[in-house]
Amino acid sequence: MSSRCVPIYPYPVLFVETVDCRKFLTISDVHIGCEDRFKRAGVSIDSRENVRELKDILITIQARTGISNLIILGDLKSSTNVISKSEWDNVPYFIQSLINKFTIYLVPGNHDGNINQLLPMNVNLMLVKGMQLDDILFIHGHTVPRITPNLNKIIAGHLHPILKKEGSIINGKKVWVKIHLTKGDSKSNDKNSNLVRNVELILVPHFNKVLDFFVSSQSRKLAPNKMSKLPFLDTMLNKQNWKIHNAYIYTLDGSLVGSGDDLNNLLY
Repeated sequence: MSSRCVPIYPYPVLFVETVDCRKFLTISDVHIGCEDRFKRAGVSIDSRENVRELKDILITIQARTGISNLIILGDLKSSTNVISKSEWDNVPYFIQSLINKFTIYLVPGNHDGNINQLLPMNVNLMLVKGMQLDDILFIHGHTVPRITPNLNKIIAGHLHPILKKEGSIINGKKVWVKIHLTKGDSKSNDKNSNLVRNVELILVPHFNKVLDFFVSSQSRKLAPNKMSKLPFLDTMLNKQNWKIHNAYIYTLDGSLVGSGDDLNNLLY
């Protein structure tokens, strides 16, 4: 039996079942406190109400699926090294609203400085380089973890993948990205061996819909030799001889809308 990773359409939530049949819901980039950016621009958004909607989505899915493990792939809060008033108020509220329904695992992201001050003792705060369950590595995406020999899947956030297709009704919409990576087995002593390693990379969309405006309004243009926003992927491709075999891009409702030809506008 192999592990399974399936998006729960139409939500930016990933269902994961490990080889030993443990089941998890996985989200990324909650960015509680990002509502303050709107307030500074003169647009009023009720932070508590937005966070309430986010936790209600998870509670609804938990009631429907019975899954009681939740992995948060980093950037639970929005500021980097400080804690804003909104984060002091709403991060504990979000976690406390879920703690009776879930066993929570948090893989810290680059925006989670001092996050331990906001978490109750019963939240599992993992290492910044991620957590591995069976053949699956869960990471935020801003670090370069070790790719172990038994690894078959990488699940990451950080990128906030947004589709760029000018003139399309799905232009600026957040998407799921699945990339198949391959690498020849350099350790084999048999010159005739065609052993190849395969790893599936799943990029999880951001969970907070308020971020849609900020991400979709940014212009990403591919420049020669420009580094990706995912350092671990750059390392795999440029230093460890991995190659992108193919890729698939899906909307939140599960529609296939892109392939490997569309990756540049997403990764850079």
